Parts: sequence; structure tokens; C-alpha cells
Amino acid sequence: MKKLLLILPLLLFSFDYKKEYDNKNFTKICVYGHNHFNQIKNNEDILSLVGFACVKRDYFIYLPPIINQLKYTKKSRDNAIYFSLLFFEKKLLISYMLDNLDLSYYRLPLIDHPISFVMTNLINKNFTKQNNMIIINQNDTTYKVYKNDEQKVFIDVYKNGNFVESHWYR
Repeated sequence: MKKLLLILPLLLFSFDYKKEYDNKNFTKICVYGHNHFNQIKNNEDILSLVGFACVKRDYFIYLPPIINQLKYTKKSRDNAIYFSLLFFEKKLLISYMLDNLDLSYYRLPLIDHPISFVMTNLINKNFTKQNNMIIINQNDTTYKVYKNDEQKVFIDVYKNGNFVESHWYR
């Protein structure tokens, strides 16, 4: 009976990361994983899941501690590289938009995230400027990159002229 009483609180407060991920509760996973980092820091599968959830919501600020812990398996190290690249690209994009950083020295791999596509096109000078907005066109997709007065950088994605999604970074 005493064992049951000791286990009961753990069961009541357990969090099913996989179930939440399957249900696309990415914000919940990312924030919960961040808030309970010390409890999950030795489980690279959960850390990777939290990292991917954070990427889905552009919460790149939560990635560095995850990156540092993903080191024991090849899969985890690959995930750490992916998260590191996205975090780096965010920093480059912000510096480019706010400080006019010269990107000509950089070569980055293209990965499956809008910020990566934008950075590749900025580095290759494959864009047009309209006022303070950068426009990148590819087939039926248009990316509009701009900053606001609060030093946030936005990437708005349009398909066939219709708004699809927005990403913002600070």
C-alpha cells in the first residue's frame, strides 16, 4: 500500500510527450519540456521530441540546453546539429535585418524549415527588396521578410498569393 501511495503522485503528474506530439500540442510540449528540463535531461528521445516541438513553434530560444545534452547517440547528435543550425540561422537573420550583416562569407546547408530557405536565398542574393521588405519567390510560394519597430523579424509565407503562415523571431 505504501508503494502505491508513493507511485500515485508520479502517475498523476506524468506527461506523455509522445501522445502530446501526436496530438500536435507542440507549444505545450516545448514549454513543459523547458520547465521540466532537469527531469528529462538524460532522456535523449524525449529531449529530441521537445526540440522538434520547439522548432514547430519557432521557440528557438529553448534549444541551446537541449543541443548541449544531445551527445550520446548518432541520432541525438544529428538532431543537435539540426537544432544548432536553426538557432544559428535565426541569429544570422536577425543580425542581417537589424544590423545589415554581410552574409557573403556564409555557406549553410538547406534544411526543411522556412528560415533555412530564407537564409539560403539571402546568402545567394536571390531576392528583391520592396521598401523595407525582402521578397523571395519560388514557384507558387512567396516569402516576405520584414522587421517591425520592436526589433522582431517576420517571415510570412504565401502560396498562390494566399497567406499560409507567419514565423517571427527576436
